[in-house]
Formats: sequence, C-alpha cells, structure tokens
Amino acid sequence: MTVPGRTDPTAYRADSADRRRLLGPLAGPLLAVCGLAVCLGAADDVWAQAAAEAEAESVERRPRLDFESYGLSLDSVYRNARATGAPPVYAFTKLEVEGGHDSNVRRAASGPTSSLFTVTRPGVSLRWDGETHQSALTAQAAIGRYGSSGGDDYEDLELGAETRVEVAEDTALRLSGNVGRFHVPRGSDLDLGPGFGAQTYQSYTVALQGESTALPDNPMSATLRSTWYRFDDVDGVDRGALDRWITAGNLRFAFARAGDVSFFVQPGVQRVDYTENAAGNPDSTRLDLAVGATYSGGPISQVSGFLGGSRRSFDQGGTGAEFSALAGMNLLWNATPLMTLGGDMSLANEDSVLSAASSVLTTTLGLRLDYEVLDNLILGGDIRWTDYRYDGGVADERLLETGLAAHYMLNEYAYVGAGLRYENNTSSDPASDYKATVATLRLGLKLCCLRDIDVDGPDGRRLRQGVVNGVFR
Repeated sequence: MTVPGRTDPTAYRADSADRRRLLGPLAGPLLAVCGLAVCLGAADDVWAQAAAEAEAESVERRPRLDFESYGLSLDSVYRNARATGAPPVYAFTKLEVEGGHDSNVRRAASGPTSSLFTVTRPGVSLRWDGETHQSALTAQAAIGRYGSSGGDDYEDLELGAETRVEVAEDTALRLSGNVGRFHVPRGSDLDLGPGFGAQTYQSYTVALQGESTALPDNPMSATLRSTWYRFDDVDGVDRGALDRWITAGNLRFAFARAGDVSFFVQPGVQRVDYTENAAGNPDSTRLDLAVGATYSGGPISQVSGFLGGSRRSFDQGGTGAEFSALAGMNLLWNATPLMTLGGDMSLANEDSVLSAASSVLTTTLGLRLDYEVLDNLILGGDIRWTDYRYDGGVADERLLETGLAAHYMLNEYAYVGAGLRYENNTSSDPASDYKATVATLRLGLKLCCLRDIDVDGPDGRRLRQGVVNGVFR
C-alpha cells in the first residue's frame, strides 16, 4: 500500500535492503500503517486486510512451507501453545553473508574507486504470541567491509521492540520503539562527498498506531511517530547542525465504499526541529491533506492511490510557505500463478538537509517483476526513476536505477542469491553526475519464519502453519 510519504531513518537516496532507492530521510508525515521497526505479520492492520489476498498470492510473499523453518522454541508447549491457551515464546535467527564488487564506491563523478566488498548481516528476533497480543524484540546488524576503500567500512546496529494488543474485538493498538546506529549510503544529500569518509548517525524512534473496525464500512487508523537523529562528525567536520527531531502523525478514515473500492481521506502533519535553527536548516511544519481509494481484486490484483496537497511553513522569518501537490499510487497484479507485476508512483515536498535549499520536490516512478521459475527459484527485475527538484540554489538531479536478482532456496534452513544493479545519476551540475554497477552473491542461513497460527473452524479451534513476513531487514 502506498501512502503520501514516510519517515524511515534509513531511507536515503541510495541502495537499501529492499533493492530500491527510497525517499529522503525527512519524507512526509502520512506514514505507512505497518511501517514500524518490526512487523509482526504480513497484514495486521485494517488497510492491509483489504488488499492482503493479492499480496499473499504474490510470487514474493506466497508461503513456501517446505522452505521455511520454525524458530528456536523457548518453552515446553511451543507447538500446542495456542490450543492450550499458553503464549508461545520462540526466537527467529538469521545470518546472511554477501560479497560483491562495486564499480564506484563513493559515487564520484570522475576517478571512481572500485572495490570488492563483504556485508555480514546477523539477526535474532525474540517473539511472544498470546491470544490478544503479539510482541517482538529484534536485534540485527549489517557489517560492511571494502577491500580498496577502508573509509567506507561501516557497522549498522539496530534494536527494535514492538507489541500489538487487541484492546477490543474491533480495536487494536501497536506500540514500537527503535534505536540504532547507521551509515549514510554514498550519493545521498547527507554524504559529504568522495573526499570524506562515511557519514554515520544514531536514531531513536517511538511510534504508536491505532486501528479500528468498529464501523465495518468506515475503518480508520491513526499513527504518531517521533524520531531523534544525531549525526557524527566526519574527518573533523562538525555535523551537529544536522541533528533534529522529526515528529509526524496522520489519520486515515474510509468514508465510502463501492463494490471492491474503498474511498478514504487522510490528513497529516509533520514537524521538523533542528538543534541549530539556521538559514540552511530552518524548522518547519508541513500540513497534508489527501483523498484516495483502494481497490481489492481478490487474489489477482490490488491498487491504491491518493491525490492531495501539502503546505510547508517555516519558523524562520523571510522564508515563505511552500505549497505542493501530493500524489501517489501503488499497484500489484498477479498476472499468472508464477508471475507478479508491481508498480508505484509518488510526488511529495520533502525537507532538504542542504544549506542552499529549504525543500526538495521528489517524484518517483518504479516498476518491478517477479517470476517463479521453480518452487524454490525466484527471478526478479526492477527499474526506478527519481527526479529531485530543489527550492533554492541547488542543481536538480535525476536518478535512474535498474537491477536483476535471483533467489534460490536450498532447503528450509539455507538459501543463496545473486544480484546486479546499475545506477546513473545526472544533474544540472556535472560534478554531481555518477554511474555505478554493483554485482553481489550471498549465502543465508536461518531458523525462520514459520509459526503455528490458531484459527477458528467448523470443528473448533485448530492450528495451521503460517509464515511471518518482515522479521528482518
């Protein structure tokens, strides 16, 4: 589901774990309903439920029980806990090692440095499943090493906790917290450039989400999220001026339904407070209002879209308010049982961290294809185009990305994969142009992500196997 913006602290204009370039770290306030530190299920919220059928049947999400494993049981009644009423306690674990070659590690316009690299990603998720609550505590890391560019080595560390409680039959609350240390991928606005080492920062996030179907034809949800970012100095350069609070909230309410189409209205607000409110980093407030619709075509297709506007006002005198269109769309089509097509589009006014620009208008278009060659072999491809137009004396940029990937499941405990990505960034300033090609191979070991789910049937309560999605990045 696409919503008008996001505030993911790791979503910089560079490669991310989900093979895409995302919006900037200060993206808009209309948050994804399940965009929290740890997702407890594939479609827990009232909006995902409307389109869960198609997503559950997609090539990427379709359960493959023969290639999923149970976690480590931490109690004696794990397998029949739901039937006996006792909450099971278990742990999912994962270790992935990736190696590859990057043709332009620092995303330089000239004289690029190429290097072999490795990334090691360990993770463990401790989980509790009760009758009316689910909780998780997840720790994970990404440790990157470069053979010919030691200044780009990094250690990303993250600890997240989440709990979801059904306070009533038709109402649920989700509370999450996240603390982590991350690096800024090369080529983003926060990157000082090829002449400096990697930029790192800490983030501290707390989020609260509520969802209700008390009015079956008018489901609603509300989200509030606040994040503190603290940036480390780089090669003696003070980066404290980038430190800030970002607080964002939204309310989504379905006001009408026509067959398989649900119409909603969603107001939102975002507040940005810098520790050093200066000319290049003014505090600001953004107000959004969007109207949209979601179509659920059963297990075949789903479409979600919105259209609205935003107004960003600045605390600093002399800086006028900025008005912008707000739009987006997300579609998924299971064209055949073996092929899934997806696409997305977004247009939003984002806060800019560049001293010469107060904001940036970001437009993104993306297409992806997943094809199931065998039950345990998935091939995928995607292409994405992003346009950045800055309000101020900063050169506009356009980024084209495309990639191919293969994922082969050896058994329920191991998998291998390969990927090839190409980036081409063009700018009004030739010094910001760059091209890069990244090739990767990876091996993963896991005890994840199978669990027993309690369901009600004509013969009473029983257990069935299910897969938990989104456990690790």
